[in-house]
Amino acid sequence: MANRNWRKAGSADTLAKGLQGIGSDLLFGGSLRDTVSLRLTDVVPNPHQPRRIFDQSELQQLAASMQAVGQLTPILVKPHPQEARRYLLIAGERRWRAADLAGLGTIAAHILGDEADVDQIALIENLQRVNLAPIEEAEGIQRLIDRHGYAQEQAGALLGRSRTEVNTTLTLLRLHPSIRKSCVTSHTDLPKALLLEIARMDTPQQLAAWEQAKAGALTVRGARATRRTEEDRPADRAEPSKAPPRSAPARFIAALPKLQEGLETGLRAIETERLALSGKDTQRLKDLRRHLDAYAATIDRILDGR
Repeated sequence: MANRNWRKAGSADTLAKGLQGIGSDLLFGGSLRDTVSLRLTDVVPNPHQPRRIFDQSELQQLAASMQAVGQLTPILVKPHPQEARRYLLIAGERRWRAADLAGLGTIAAHILGDEADVDQIALIENLQRVNLAPIEEAEGIQRLIDRHGYAQEQAGALLGRSRTEVNTTLTLLRLHPSIRKSCVTSHTDLPKALLLEIARMDTPQQLAAWEQAKAGALTVRGARATRRTEEDRPADRAEPSKAPPRSAPARFIAALPKLQEGLETGLRAIETERLALSGKDTQRLKDLRRHLDAYAATIDRILDGR
């Protein structure tokens, strides 16, 4: 149940400052309601939350802070679309989880309208607070682009990033699926620059480089050198053998089906549409007919071996 007696200090104005420059009115679909206190059990996590992994040591630190000084920033929720008297968590899952670790029964929240854009707010809130894992960031941006039909420049403007930054981040989605999964679940400390160099490799190179990266034996400079060496090595990438050039007669014979198709299509169109030909067009058709007769005589001589 929502308790509206929670202190109002730093409510909508504070939130707007934290999200300034991203078009908060458009994202929220209108003004924020008053800050309320919700039971933790009445808040349901967003299944499309960009962040998939939550560092337990960071959550413990946040829980200790909440116990000592309280919750400084409300979470964002909206009425749950299927469950009455419950709320869908839009932004602040770390605070929600930390409140549970701290043994708190309630949490301060801003309730947004039903029309609030959940995906955009969740991604922006995560990007502006604790950094997402690079893969989570790339997947979140791609989800925004796919769901809303944004160009990269539009997504960048929404997130406060340049189109080049967005394009570079999306390069991470070229990583092999097994590498992407491992980046999020087990190796979140690898630098984004290293992951980008690996993403620019072909699949066999990626898998080999990834084993080195996991072992701490690959640097950004080393990955870049490996990739460039492979790109510049012509001996290992033999070009497919080229067929010997065909003679002029062979090229002519090979082109006959296309020539025949073009003639048939054009003549059929003239006949079907019953076009009124100009005098010039009529003369051109007569010339074609005369040439065809000459061509027929030549073909007969070729076929007869004369």
